[in-house]
Amino acid sequence: MLHDGHWIGAAIVMAGAGAYSFWFGFKALAKTRAVENTATARIRSAAQGYAEFNGVAELPPRIVCKGPLTGLPCTWWTYKIEERGGSAGRNRGWHTIDKMTSETPFLLDDGTGKCLVDPRGADVVAHEHTVWYGAESWPQFRIPPGDGPLGKFFDVLLSGGRYRYTERRLNAAQMMCALGEFRTSGGVSGDDPEDGVLQLLHEWKCDQAKLLQRFDANHDGQIDAAEWEQVRAAARAEVIAKRGAREREPAVAVLAQPADGRAFLLSDSDQASLARRFKLQAAAGTACFVLSMGALMWLWQNFG
Repeated sequence: MLHDGHWIGAAIVMAGAGAYSFWFGFKALAKTRAVENTATARIRSAAQGYAEFNGVAELPPRIVCKGPLTGLPCTWWTYKIEERGGSAGRNRGWHTIDKMTSETPFLLDDGTGKCLVDPRGADVVAHEHTVWYGAESWPQFRIPPGDGPLGKFFDVLLSGGRYRYTERRLNAAQMMCALGEFRTSGGVSGDDPEDGVLQLLHEWKCDQAKLLQRFDANHDGQIDAAEWEQVRAAARAEVIAKRGAREREPAVAVLAQPADGRAFLLSDSDQASLARRFKLQAAAGTACFVLSMGALMWLWQNFG
C-alpha cells in the first residue's frame, strides 16, 4: 500500500509516462501516414518537394565510409558505447559514455537516376547491427564480416564485459526506402528572374549611401527616374549573370530533412514493412497512454 505522502510521487510518474506515451504514439502515427500517403516517385521525373524513393544505396566516388567500431564498410552508421555501473552500490545498469551518427552523404539509385541523400536529422531504421562486450572504453576487437556470436566474441565477453558496444549500419548495394524533401540545385532553372531582381533591389535600397554612390550621376542626393532605370538595369544584369553561372553547373538532386517538420525517414525495409513497424509503435504508445491514465485515475480516486 502507498502511504499518504507517497501517492503524489507515483501520480507524477504516471502523468509523465502518459505524456511521453501520447507523444511517442502521435509521432509514430504521423510517420505511418507519411509512409502510406506518399506515393513512390522516380528520381528522374520527381517533382520538387516531399517525395519517397525506393532504390539501392551506394557511396559517391572516392568516398569511404566504415563503421567506427567494427570497421565494416557501409553507407551510414551510428554507434553507442555504454558502461556498466560500478560494482559497488545499487546502480548496475548501463549508461552511455559515447555515441555518434554518420553525416556522410550517400547516393540512392532507383534505376532512373541518382540523388544525393543528406542523412543529417533523419530517423533511420537499420536492421544491420552488431552488439558485443569488452573491457576497454573503446573496442580493441573489431568483428570481421561474417563472424557470428561465437569464437573470439566470447574471448572479449569473458575479458571483463564492463563495456557494451552497439553499432547499426545501412549497407551499400542494399535496397532502401527514403522519404524526405527532394530538391535540385544547379542546372537550368525555371524561376522568373524578375523575382531575383526585386529581391536584389530591396537589398540595395537598405544601403542608401552605397546606392547613391553607385547611381547618383548628377550628385543631387537622390535617385531620379532616369537613374532608377539604370539601377534596375544593373540589378537585372547581375541576376542574369549569377543565374547563368548556376545553370552552367551540373544539376545535383538532393534528398534531405524537410524544413516544414515532416518525417525524414531512411530504412532498409520496404514501404509496407516500414508502415507496419510504425503502426505497432503507435499502438504501443496508445496502450501505454491508456494504462498510465488508468493508473493515474486509480491513484486519484483512492488517495486523492
